[in-house]
Amino acid sequence: MVAKKSHAVSLDGDAFELANMGYKQEFSRSYDFLSTFSFALSISGLMGTISITYLYPLWSGGPAAGVWCWFIGALGCLSIAWSVAEITSCFPTSGGMYYVITHVVPKRYVSLLCWIDGWLYFTGALTGACSTDFGAATLLLQTASMYSDYSYVPTRGHITGVAILVILSHALINSLPGDILARVTKYYCIVNISTTLALIVTLLVKCPKLNTAKFTFTTVINSTGWATDGWAFLFGFLQVSWVMTCYDATSRMSEEIHEAAYKTPLAIATALTTTAVLGWILCIVITLCMGTDVSGILTGVSGQPIVEIFRFAMGKTGATAFLALAFCIIWFCGATAMCYTSRSIWSFARDGGLPFSKFWYQLTDRTGVPTRCVWLIFVINSLLTIINLGSTIAMNAIFSACAICTDWSYIIVIAAFALNARKMGVVRGPFHMGKFSPFVMYFACVWTVFVSIVFIFPNYMPVTKEDMNYTVVILGAVFIFAGGWYAIDARKWYTGPVANVDEEYDTKLRQVVSHGESSAGDINYKKTSPVSVENVSVSSEN
Repeated sequence: MVAKKSHAVSLDGDAFELANMGYKQEFSRSYDFLSTFSFALSISGLMGTISITYLYPLWSGGPAAGVWCWFIGALGCLSIAWSVAEITSCFPTSGGMYYVITHVVPKRYVSLLCWIDGWLYFTGALTGACSTDFGAATLLLQTASMYSDYSYVPTRGHITGVAILVILSHALINSLPGDILARVTKYYCIVNISTTLALIVTLLVKCPKLNTAKFTFTTVINSTGWATDGWAFLFGFLQVSWVMTCYDATSRMSEEIHEAAYKTPLAIATALTTTAVLGWILCIVITLCMGTDVSGILTGVSGQPIVEIFRFAMGKTGATAFLALAFCIIWFCGATAMCYTSRSIWSFARDGGLPFSKFWYQLTDRTGVPTRCVWLIFVINSLLTIINLGSTIAMNAIFSACAICTDWSYIIVIAAFALNARKMGVVRGPFHMGKFSPFVMYFACVWTVFVSIVFIFPNYMPVTKEDMNYTVVILGAVFIFAGGWYAIDARKWYTGPVANVDEEYDTKLRQVVSHGESSAGDINYKKTSPVSVENVSVSSEN
């Protein structure tokens, strides 16, 4: 009989920092800075995610929206990203922003706000992963349709089936040992950036005729049905808000990153800034090279404006090559999305925030990953994808729900941090914005409230049951379920993040410090009774 192998973890400075936040080191730290930066960059996807969302600004405001919605929106998104980065530097744990609440709000509000924040992020992360995989499947089949000169036209059933297969592939790769994905991720940033640059150059070189600067930067074409062009223009912010969301996805990996208090926030800030700059350049180039027939692009056979634009600018062969690359990039984006979402679910279950939490709070011995959480995501997102069989418009609401839920899960914490961190004794981490911090954080809150209001309005006028904005339905369902559960039962026992550091683990940590050990091998993790995180402190004194 072969003995069951368990994954080993190291006890070092990161483990001490994590223990001071109340948690044991249970993951192996296999991410260095390059892997972490690459992981953070993969969340945005760049060429891949911009390809499947370019339709939003083009349809809401034409060429001008294709350029300026990204530029304006990126400023708002970066304010959130840099705020999240600074906060992560103070609290590098897989609990992400949800955990921070315990340190920046009065104790009597902790359980309620943690519950709200946890479920907001849980919903946003799931819908983010789902919409990414659905977008990847749509792009793949529409590329195949274009290559066949539209002799093949995919049905809703085809797209739904392929989307579920994409989700399945992500579940399989995320069931492997965590260090495998870390090694694969490490050089993804090079591929991502280089393919984006190659696309920019190829579009400019191959395009038969570039649009004029006036057409590209100033022409507004409103295809929404709304009477006011300025209001319709705002719907274009959904592109950048969706592409540049899930800012703290990388912080959810903090317990797997070396020197997490510095490298994690640095990766978040630099990766999102890279996405903002390269993304804007790519949007400008796409708008320059798309031709002037905006109506034809929006109503083309493929239903994907980017497919029509690439074919016009590069021909069928070039378009097929770059669309295939875009699919590969967005496929990897979906793989990392499932990775951080599984860690989010695992950490929320660690604190008892989900039904059957004890079942989900488990790491597979051989791989060191939360396999049960991975397959829970597979089931939920497969079911969400089936919505497409009934309505593509309703399926597109998943994109809006992702942006709204994740951003609100951040600004609840950002606002509390900006108001209370100093007076509640939170010590700044090694990464921060200095005197600009409060201004950036308050702007992030204002921006999020503004775009959230825009995203819940109907996208088309006049409104019918086929093209209404179903975002409110999704958000309402989550609110009724999570809010009802809390009011009826969870408020009686849910306390927010709970510590799992016990006396045995504390003793082992003290021994490591006393003897200068860098690794303590396998640790026997025993489940302990929930205790308040606020009451846990592991001394590092000799």
